[in-house]
Amino acid sequence: MPPRILVPFDDSEPARDALAYAFELFPHGEFVVVTVADTTSLPYIPNTADDADPSAERRELLDDATDRLAAAEAIADEHGVDIDTRTRTGTPAQEILSVAEHDAVDHVVIGSHGRSGVARLLLGSVAEVVVRHSPVPVTTVR
Repeated sequence: MPPRILVPFDDSEPARDALAYAFELFPHGEFVVVTVADTTSLPYIPNTADDADPSAERRELLDDATDRLAAAEAIADEHGVDIDTRTRTGTPAQEILSVAEHDAVDHVVIGSHGRSGVARLLLGSVAEVVVRHSPVPVTTVR
């Protein structure tokens, strides 16, 4: 049975490199590509003075996720690989770990922006959280 490989994808250069590397590292793998609509930026308390529809912000996040997955599919097409794409909503690291835990994947290949020091502390590192808490082996690509 071919290995199932999870590749988180945010359409950044490291994520693009990680996806291409996953195809090389696991030439006979089955690929699950997940993007996360990060809802941590959405307001939890509606602003009554604002006429904006709160669900419009959520729709915009989901539209962006659809665009990211289209980019992943284009990369997969260039490599002649079929991928299974998924969109999750929530906190990126938690959603990636949830997929790794519940979707019977064998390996995670994730891009890393390579931040360190203060930048990593301020911005966080999804890749670092995934590496530390993943139930399966993780390969990071920088």
